[in-house]
Amino acid sequence: MSESSSAPVSHSNSYDEDILVCPLSLEFPYAWGGPIATAQLRAEPEDFQVEEILGFEPEGEGEHHFLWVRKRGNNTDWVARQLARFANVGFNAVSYSGMKDRHAVTLQWFSVHIPGLESPDWSAFCVEGVEILKAIRHRKKLKRGVHRANKFSIRLRGFKGDQAAAEELLDKIAIQGVPNYFGEQRFGRNGNNLTKAVARVEAGQSLKLSKRDKDGHAMMLSALRSWLFNRILAERIEQNNWQTWLEGDVATFSGSRSQFAIELGDADVQQRLQDGVIHPTGPLWGAGEPKVTAVARKLETDVAGRYTALAEGIESAGLSPERRALRLIPEQLHWDWETEREAGQTDLLLSFLLPVGTFATSMLREVARWDSHFTEAEDR
Repeated sequence: MSESSSAPVSHSNSYDEDILVCPLSLEFPYAWGGPIATAQLRAEPEDFQVEEILGFEPEGEGEHHFLWVRKRGNNTDWVARQLARFANVGFNAVSYSGMKDRHAVTLQWFSVHIPGLESPDWSAFCVEGVEILKAIRHRKKLKRGVHRANKFSIRLRGFKGDQAAAEELLDKIAIQGVPNYFGEQRFGRNGNNLTKAVARVEAGQSLKLSKRDKDGHAMMLSALRSWLFNRILAERIEQNNWQTWLEGDVATFSGSRSQFAIELGDADVQQRLQDGVIHPTGPLWGAGEPKVTAVARKLETDVAGRYTALAEGIESAGLSPERRALRLIPEQLHWDWETEREAGQTDLLLSFLLPVGTFATSMLREVARWDSHFTEAEDR
């Protein structure tokens, strides 16, 4: 199995992982001609700020303590463990909706299940880089992926490029969006999760999920499905139909799992597509009959047919097929320029909202190439 557009590259890292060679390319085509500038991303944690938009208000009573937490320089899972230790409960009693990056300043919700016990004095919680800003009770636990959106405030330092062209491109992105790629972080550090998944498939080993998933099959399967989705989206970009309808397409609403089959020539459906209300979808591969038909199905099966072993490996794990929007349109996209006279550089400041499960870097990559030691955590 090979991907002709990429040569194998090996990387070292500080996590003592094996140095692996990914046989599949993690480079995918751009929608708007490629980045027009260079910059530095995440020189400081404050350069990448994320605020979780929950979408509902905790009720004020119940066994689940909802905590509004500001963290800097810590990852979500580690913070959850500190909360469990402070509350003297098991780690499984702590939950959160989205995984947020360590190398950022983030605001997000956690919930701690404390049935029949006195409430901890949350004001006494003291962990460097973590602050509990609010505590309120709720009747239900906070489940993964239930928040509505994420609000980003990002500084691209030392922007080198045509500012007028950048503003024109951002205007276009605000209306027409960008390809809704899974970010490179979905594939593991240096693509290791994808590499391991490919190795298992080629060795004829199963990726079927077990209850405890000690072997990390969930991450491998996620990497495979995400890569195949990106590859099918890339095909539609290359054919210039990623934001138009194909016969047999299935549509979805922004930030929603609701989907429906479209009919070519339906004026209302076409208008909603142009208005950015609905989008064409691509497959998260699985075992079972796909929802798309006709031309759309042929395109997807043709691409998957180039990677038969991968597609069959996903199917053998028993996952049902799902759909994901091909297009990502940021809401409330604003930008400004800030000149740092002492540093002799101009920074681009961006703010925008994205739906759950999408990646800020998928938008940023269309504008600039950046230098950074860190990658964004996926928000699941």
